[in-house]
Amino acid sequence: MIAFLTGVAPAITSAGTASGEVPPGGGTYVLGDSIAYGLSVDGLQAKLQTQLGGPARISFDGGRSITTPGNQIKKSALQSVIDDQAFITKASTIIIELGMNQQEASFASSQQQLMQQLKELAPQARYFWVDIGATIAAQAPGWSERNKIIYNNAASLGYRVISRYKSIFGAEADPFQIKPGQNFPGWNTEAGYGGPGNIHGFDAELSKAILDALKVAKTCDKKPALTTYLLGDSIAYGLSKDKLDGKLKSQLGGIAKISFDAGRSITSPGLQINKSAFESVEIDRDFIAQSDVIIIALGTNQIEASFADSQRLLLQKLKSIAPRAKYYWIDIGATIATQAAGWSARNKTIYDSAEQLGYSVISRYKAIFGNAVDPLHIVPGLNFPGETNEPGFNGPGNVHGQYASLSRAILAALPGAECVSAK
Repeated sequence: MIAFLTGVAPAITSAGTASGEVPPGGGTYVLGDSIAYGLSVDGLQAKLQTQLGGPARISFDGGRSITTPGNQIKKSALQSVIDDQAFITKASTIIIELGMNQQEASFASSQQQLMQQLKELAPQARYFWVDIGATIAAQAPGWSERNKIIYNNAASLGYRVISRYKSIFGAEADPFQIKPGQNFPGWNTEAGYGGPGNIHGFDAELSKAILDALKVAKTCDKKPALTTYLLGDSIAYGLSKDKLDGKLKSQLGGIAKISFDAGRSITSPGLQINKSAFESVEIDRDFIAQSDVIIIALGTNQIEASFADSQRLLLQKLKSIAPRAKYYWIDIGATIATQAAGWSARNKTIYDSAEQLGYSVISRYKAIFGNAVDPLHIVPGLNFPGETNEPGFNGPGNVHGQYASLSRAILAALPGAECVSAK
């Protein structure tokens, strides 16, 4: 449990609005813990009123979680929603800053319960969730895992993510890999938390990130719906299991279709529908013709006589059907030792041909191992983080898995990424 900053006032209700009073025409409701108190001290209520034009209320209780009361008003987030339901019902924007106090039996289940409770009161509101930016060494791994849940659930629960971690450490910082004990820039370790690192502070930076996200959201709400087609092998099957089609629909607004066949290549059929990628393109011609975004996840199965020639022919066929679509190709992230050299060579082809063939590359290899790795030099036999060797491939390493990480990388590369803040 994280203690609240000492010597501060209890939770405020709103700027210029008495507790329980219904805002006349919408408003902004912020629900959080001690970080939300910092936003109040920074004057975020007034800033929200100036930018959005309605009343604002910040409900905070230092040390609380979704299900557990804090140290001041002694209300859990769920209890505060009940107390503030008259204001919430009329709110047009709801911002949630919770998850730092690791008390829930299941954070994901509690998050779902909170969102359901809020959306029953304010189904018309825009929702935002602030990720965790604290760095205390002992809790950083748990916070990294919670950030994954926050980002993974954005599409299904219907909110956009605002990154406190990036507002503190910069746009390239990775909220899924919080560095244990890293002090905030220019700060010393915050005493009283059992280890190096920080929790509180950088309130002005987070306020700015929130206000910027609200500006972007206003633009995003006007964007047209985009239809997506994804063509691939067993990796595409994994993305289907991760429900990427639903996430694509949530982000892009249009329908999405994932065509997969495990074991197939561009030219050779796989083991399920027994169709090559070429054949699936012909089968799906009508859907492809109306697609605005086309994503290709092929190359892992090294069957083509010439991968470069097959890739070129596939793109020519697709572009003859959907010439105005935006194209993406996913690089190879598998690491089986006996095939890694061939996959590295194929990745070189994927990257070298991108400009000429007219597509952007999305890196599965980096999605799994981090931005510092080199897809042109896959490390043979290197296991995916937290996984063991995958049997049946005649060597150490992995082929399948880490689909949520790849889904996030895909969403981050596509139009509208700024609207859901996919990591």
